Amino acid sequence: MSRSTVRRYLKQLAPGTPVRAGLDRILHGGTGALIVLGNNAKVQQVCSGGFQIGVDCTEQSLRELAKLDGAIVLTNDLSRIVSAGVHLVPGGDLPTAETGTRHRSADRTAQHAGVPVVTVSASMGTISLFLAGRRHVVETVPQVTSRANQTLATLSRVVGRLTDMLDHFSTLEIGEQVTLRDLTQVVHRLELTRRLSSEMQFYTDVLGVEGRLVSLQHAELATSFDGLADLLTQDYSHNVADPAAFDLTTLHNFSGEELFASQLVAERLGFGGSANLEQSLTSRGIRLLTRTGRLPGPLVTRLISELTLQELFGASVATLMEIEGIGPQRARQIRDALARITESN
Repeated sequence: MSRSTVRRYLKQLAPGTPVRAGLDRILHGGTGALIVLGNNAKVQQVCSGGFQIGVDCTEQSLRELAKLDGAIVLTNDLSRIVSAGVHLVPGGDLPTAETGTRHRSADRTAQHAGVPVVTVSASMGTISLFLAGRRHVVETVPQVTSRANQTLATLSRVVGRLTDMLDHFSTLEIGEQVTLRDLTQVVHRLELTRRLSSEMQFYTDVLGVEGRLVSLQHAELATSFDGLADLLTQDYSHNVADPAAFDLTTLHNFSGEELFASQLVAERLGFGGSANLEQSLTSRGIRLLTRTGRLPGPLVTRLISELTLQELFGASVATLMEIEGIGPQRARQIRDALARITESN
């Protein structure tokens, strides 16, 4: 079962949703529950007895119906309660490591019907999500918040380090001194940032309405590197024989050790297994002109199609005005942008 699928169902159980509010009420009331999050033909095959309900799913109705013996079945969008007091009878030959009756039924029903099943354990004080033969504990808000804050602190440090590296990288670009080693170091730091950001997004999804503060903090950090991978690709893909091979998404499945192996990163980006890490690379300058120079994208495209990055830094206002579509005002804007880039580095 993919992480995205698990995340989708945990998000449906996030604080602020009617189902989660009902689960918390059940837990605080000291009773247990068995709730099927979806209804299809296979669910009906394992359902026996119970009562057809057909009411909206609210925290109050879930709490009251959980007092009945048996399971509660919800619609696929979790908006209505289909039935309650249902006895689930999935096949006993389905493998499960669970020992409790409620947890065994939940695990086997989830496997048989292909829908998630939630249990509330009064004795253990836990909420569990069963999906595709695996059990996922639905953590409490304080537990998730604690881990989210730790990840946020780590992400902040990594983003700060990435920002410092990019400042130095920009200086190297201006002086035509970028090497393959410099590029791989920026790329692997960017990948670390992406992974931490993805983990933070998972926590904000799981926290629901309780994750507003960490979500805002995460969004502020994410803006500093959003779109950076595409800009690096546009700037450096022309340095490899097959520009299409320069794809930063190929690093997503790297282990931590592999990610810090510059030679391996260079190979994955299309430079070959025996690439010289000290070889010089040229940048088209798109990142510099858009991020630091704050020039609009269409104008940057027009500039780099006419002049190299170094030619741009040496170009006068008159030279810039020779480019089609660039008048005196636009030429001065470009010179100001180039001056900002030079001053900031």
